[in-house]
Amino acid sequence: MDNALAFQGLRRAAWRLSGWQLVLVIAVTCGAAWTAGQAAALSALAGGGIGILTGLYQALRVFRTDASHFPERFMGSVYAGEVVKILLTAALFVFAIKALRAEFLPLILGYTATLVVYWAALGTGFPWLNQGIEHPKTD
Repeated sequence: MDNALAFQGLRRAAWRLSGWQLVLVIAVTCGAAWTAGQAAALSALAGGGIGILTGLYQALRVFRTDASHFPERFMGSVYAGEVVKILLTAALFVFAIKALRAEFLPLILGYTATLVVYWAALGTGFPWLNQGIEHPKTD
């Protein structure tokens, strides 16, 4: 299989993961609205948005570099992407708390919802994300 096709499939899987994260974040947001009102719902949505945005950034950054041809550049991209993701996550949390006056518990619950989807994907080996992705055959 061509590496370009593999990376296209990985990018598609990253978008699919983000879509599932959005589904759970919307459920958490609706639950927050039902139990605690509009401010809690907006806070949960902000937390979920932070998780989705930063996770998608990291995945798309990593899947730009071909590890089989440029392993050093790939690892550099992983490390740099993770640093930027952490800084961006922290900055967005500060922004949400200070500027948006987000309520802390719903904010964290929305963010955690994105991690739950990621952990579920890791725990199941991503079979529900790999639909339509061809894997290289090993002999």
